Amino acid sequence: MALELRQWRSEDAAAQARAIEESLDHLRPWMAWAAEWPKPREAQLDMLREWEQRRLAGTDEFLGVWLDGELVGSCGLHYRIGSGGVEIGYWIHPAHLRRGLATEVARQLCERAFADPAIERVEIHHDRANAASGGVPRKLGFELRGRHAPRAPGAGRGGCRAGLAAQPPGLDGAPCRSTARS
Repeated sequence: MALELRQWRSEDAAAQARAIEESLDHLRPWMAWAAEWPKPREAQLDMLREWEQRRLAGTDEFLGVWLDGELVGSCGLHYRIGSGGVEIGYWIHPAHLRRGLATEVARQLCERAFADPAIERVEIHHDRANAASGGVPRKLGFELRGRHAPRAPGAGRGGCRAGLAAQPPGLDGAPCRSTARS
């Protein structure tokens, strides 16, 4: 199994649209942005160009998740939680769930984030009602740091997001070692 995270390119637009549209029933309860889909192709291409500008500006990094050459999801690093931190996000196409892909994607995102010496913590925010998403950070050693209101109106079912955090790997060798913070 070859799992690759790579920058979105304009030539990925058709595969991206197909994966999102096939995943809408799965995504809409949890992801506010899913309400914008299906999206006209030109708007989607504008979005991909904007993502590249955000990557160059150092504010976000959006990546496609490819398994043996097939698009199976999307993920990203989002520098919106303050100095020294990055929030990671991910989703997997419903045809590829329950195979450990989200956990592996999150592990790779942690590795990528902690390769930057300026990053001291990685956070995952997920809707409390989304039990599957809650399992990913637990498997990687993240610890609950707090509960937050949803970022966007209509996002999520639980009415509250759980914020979980990890620090760089330490002596235990875990890819994402958790820290307690009161």
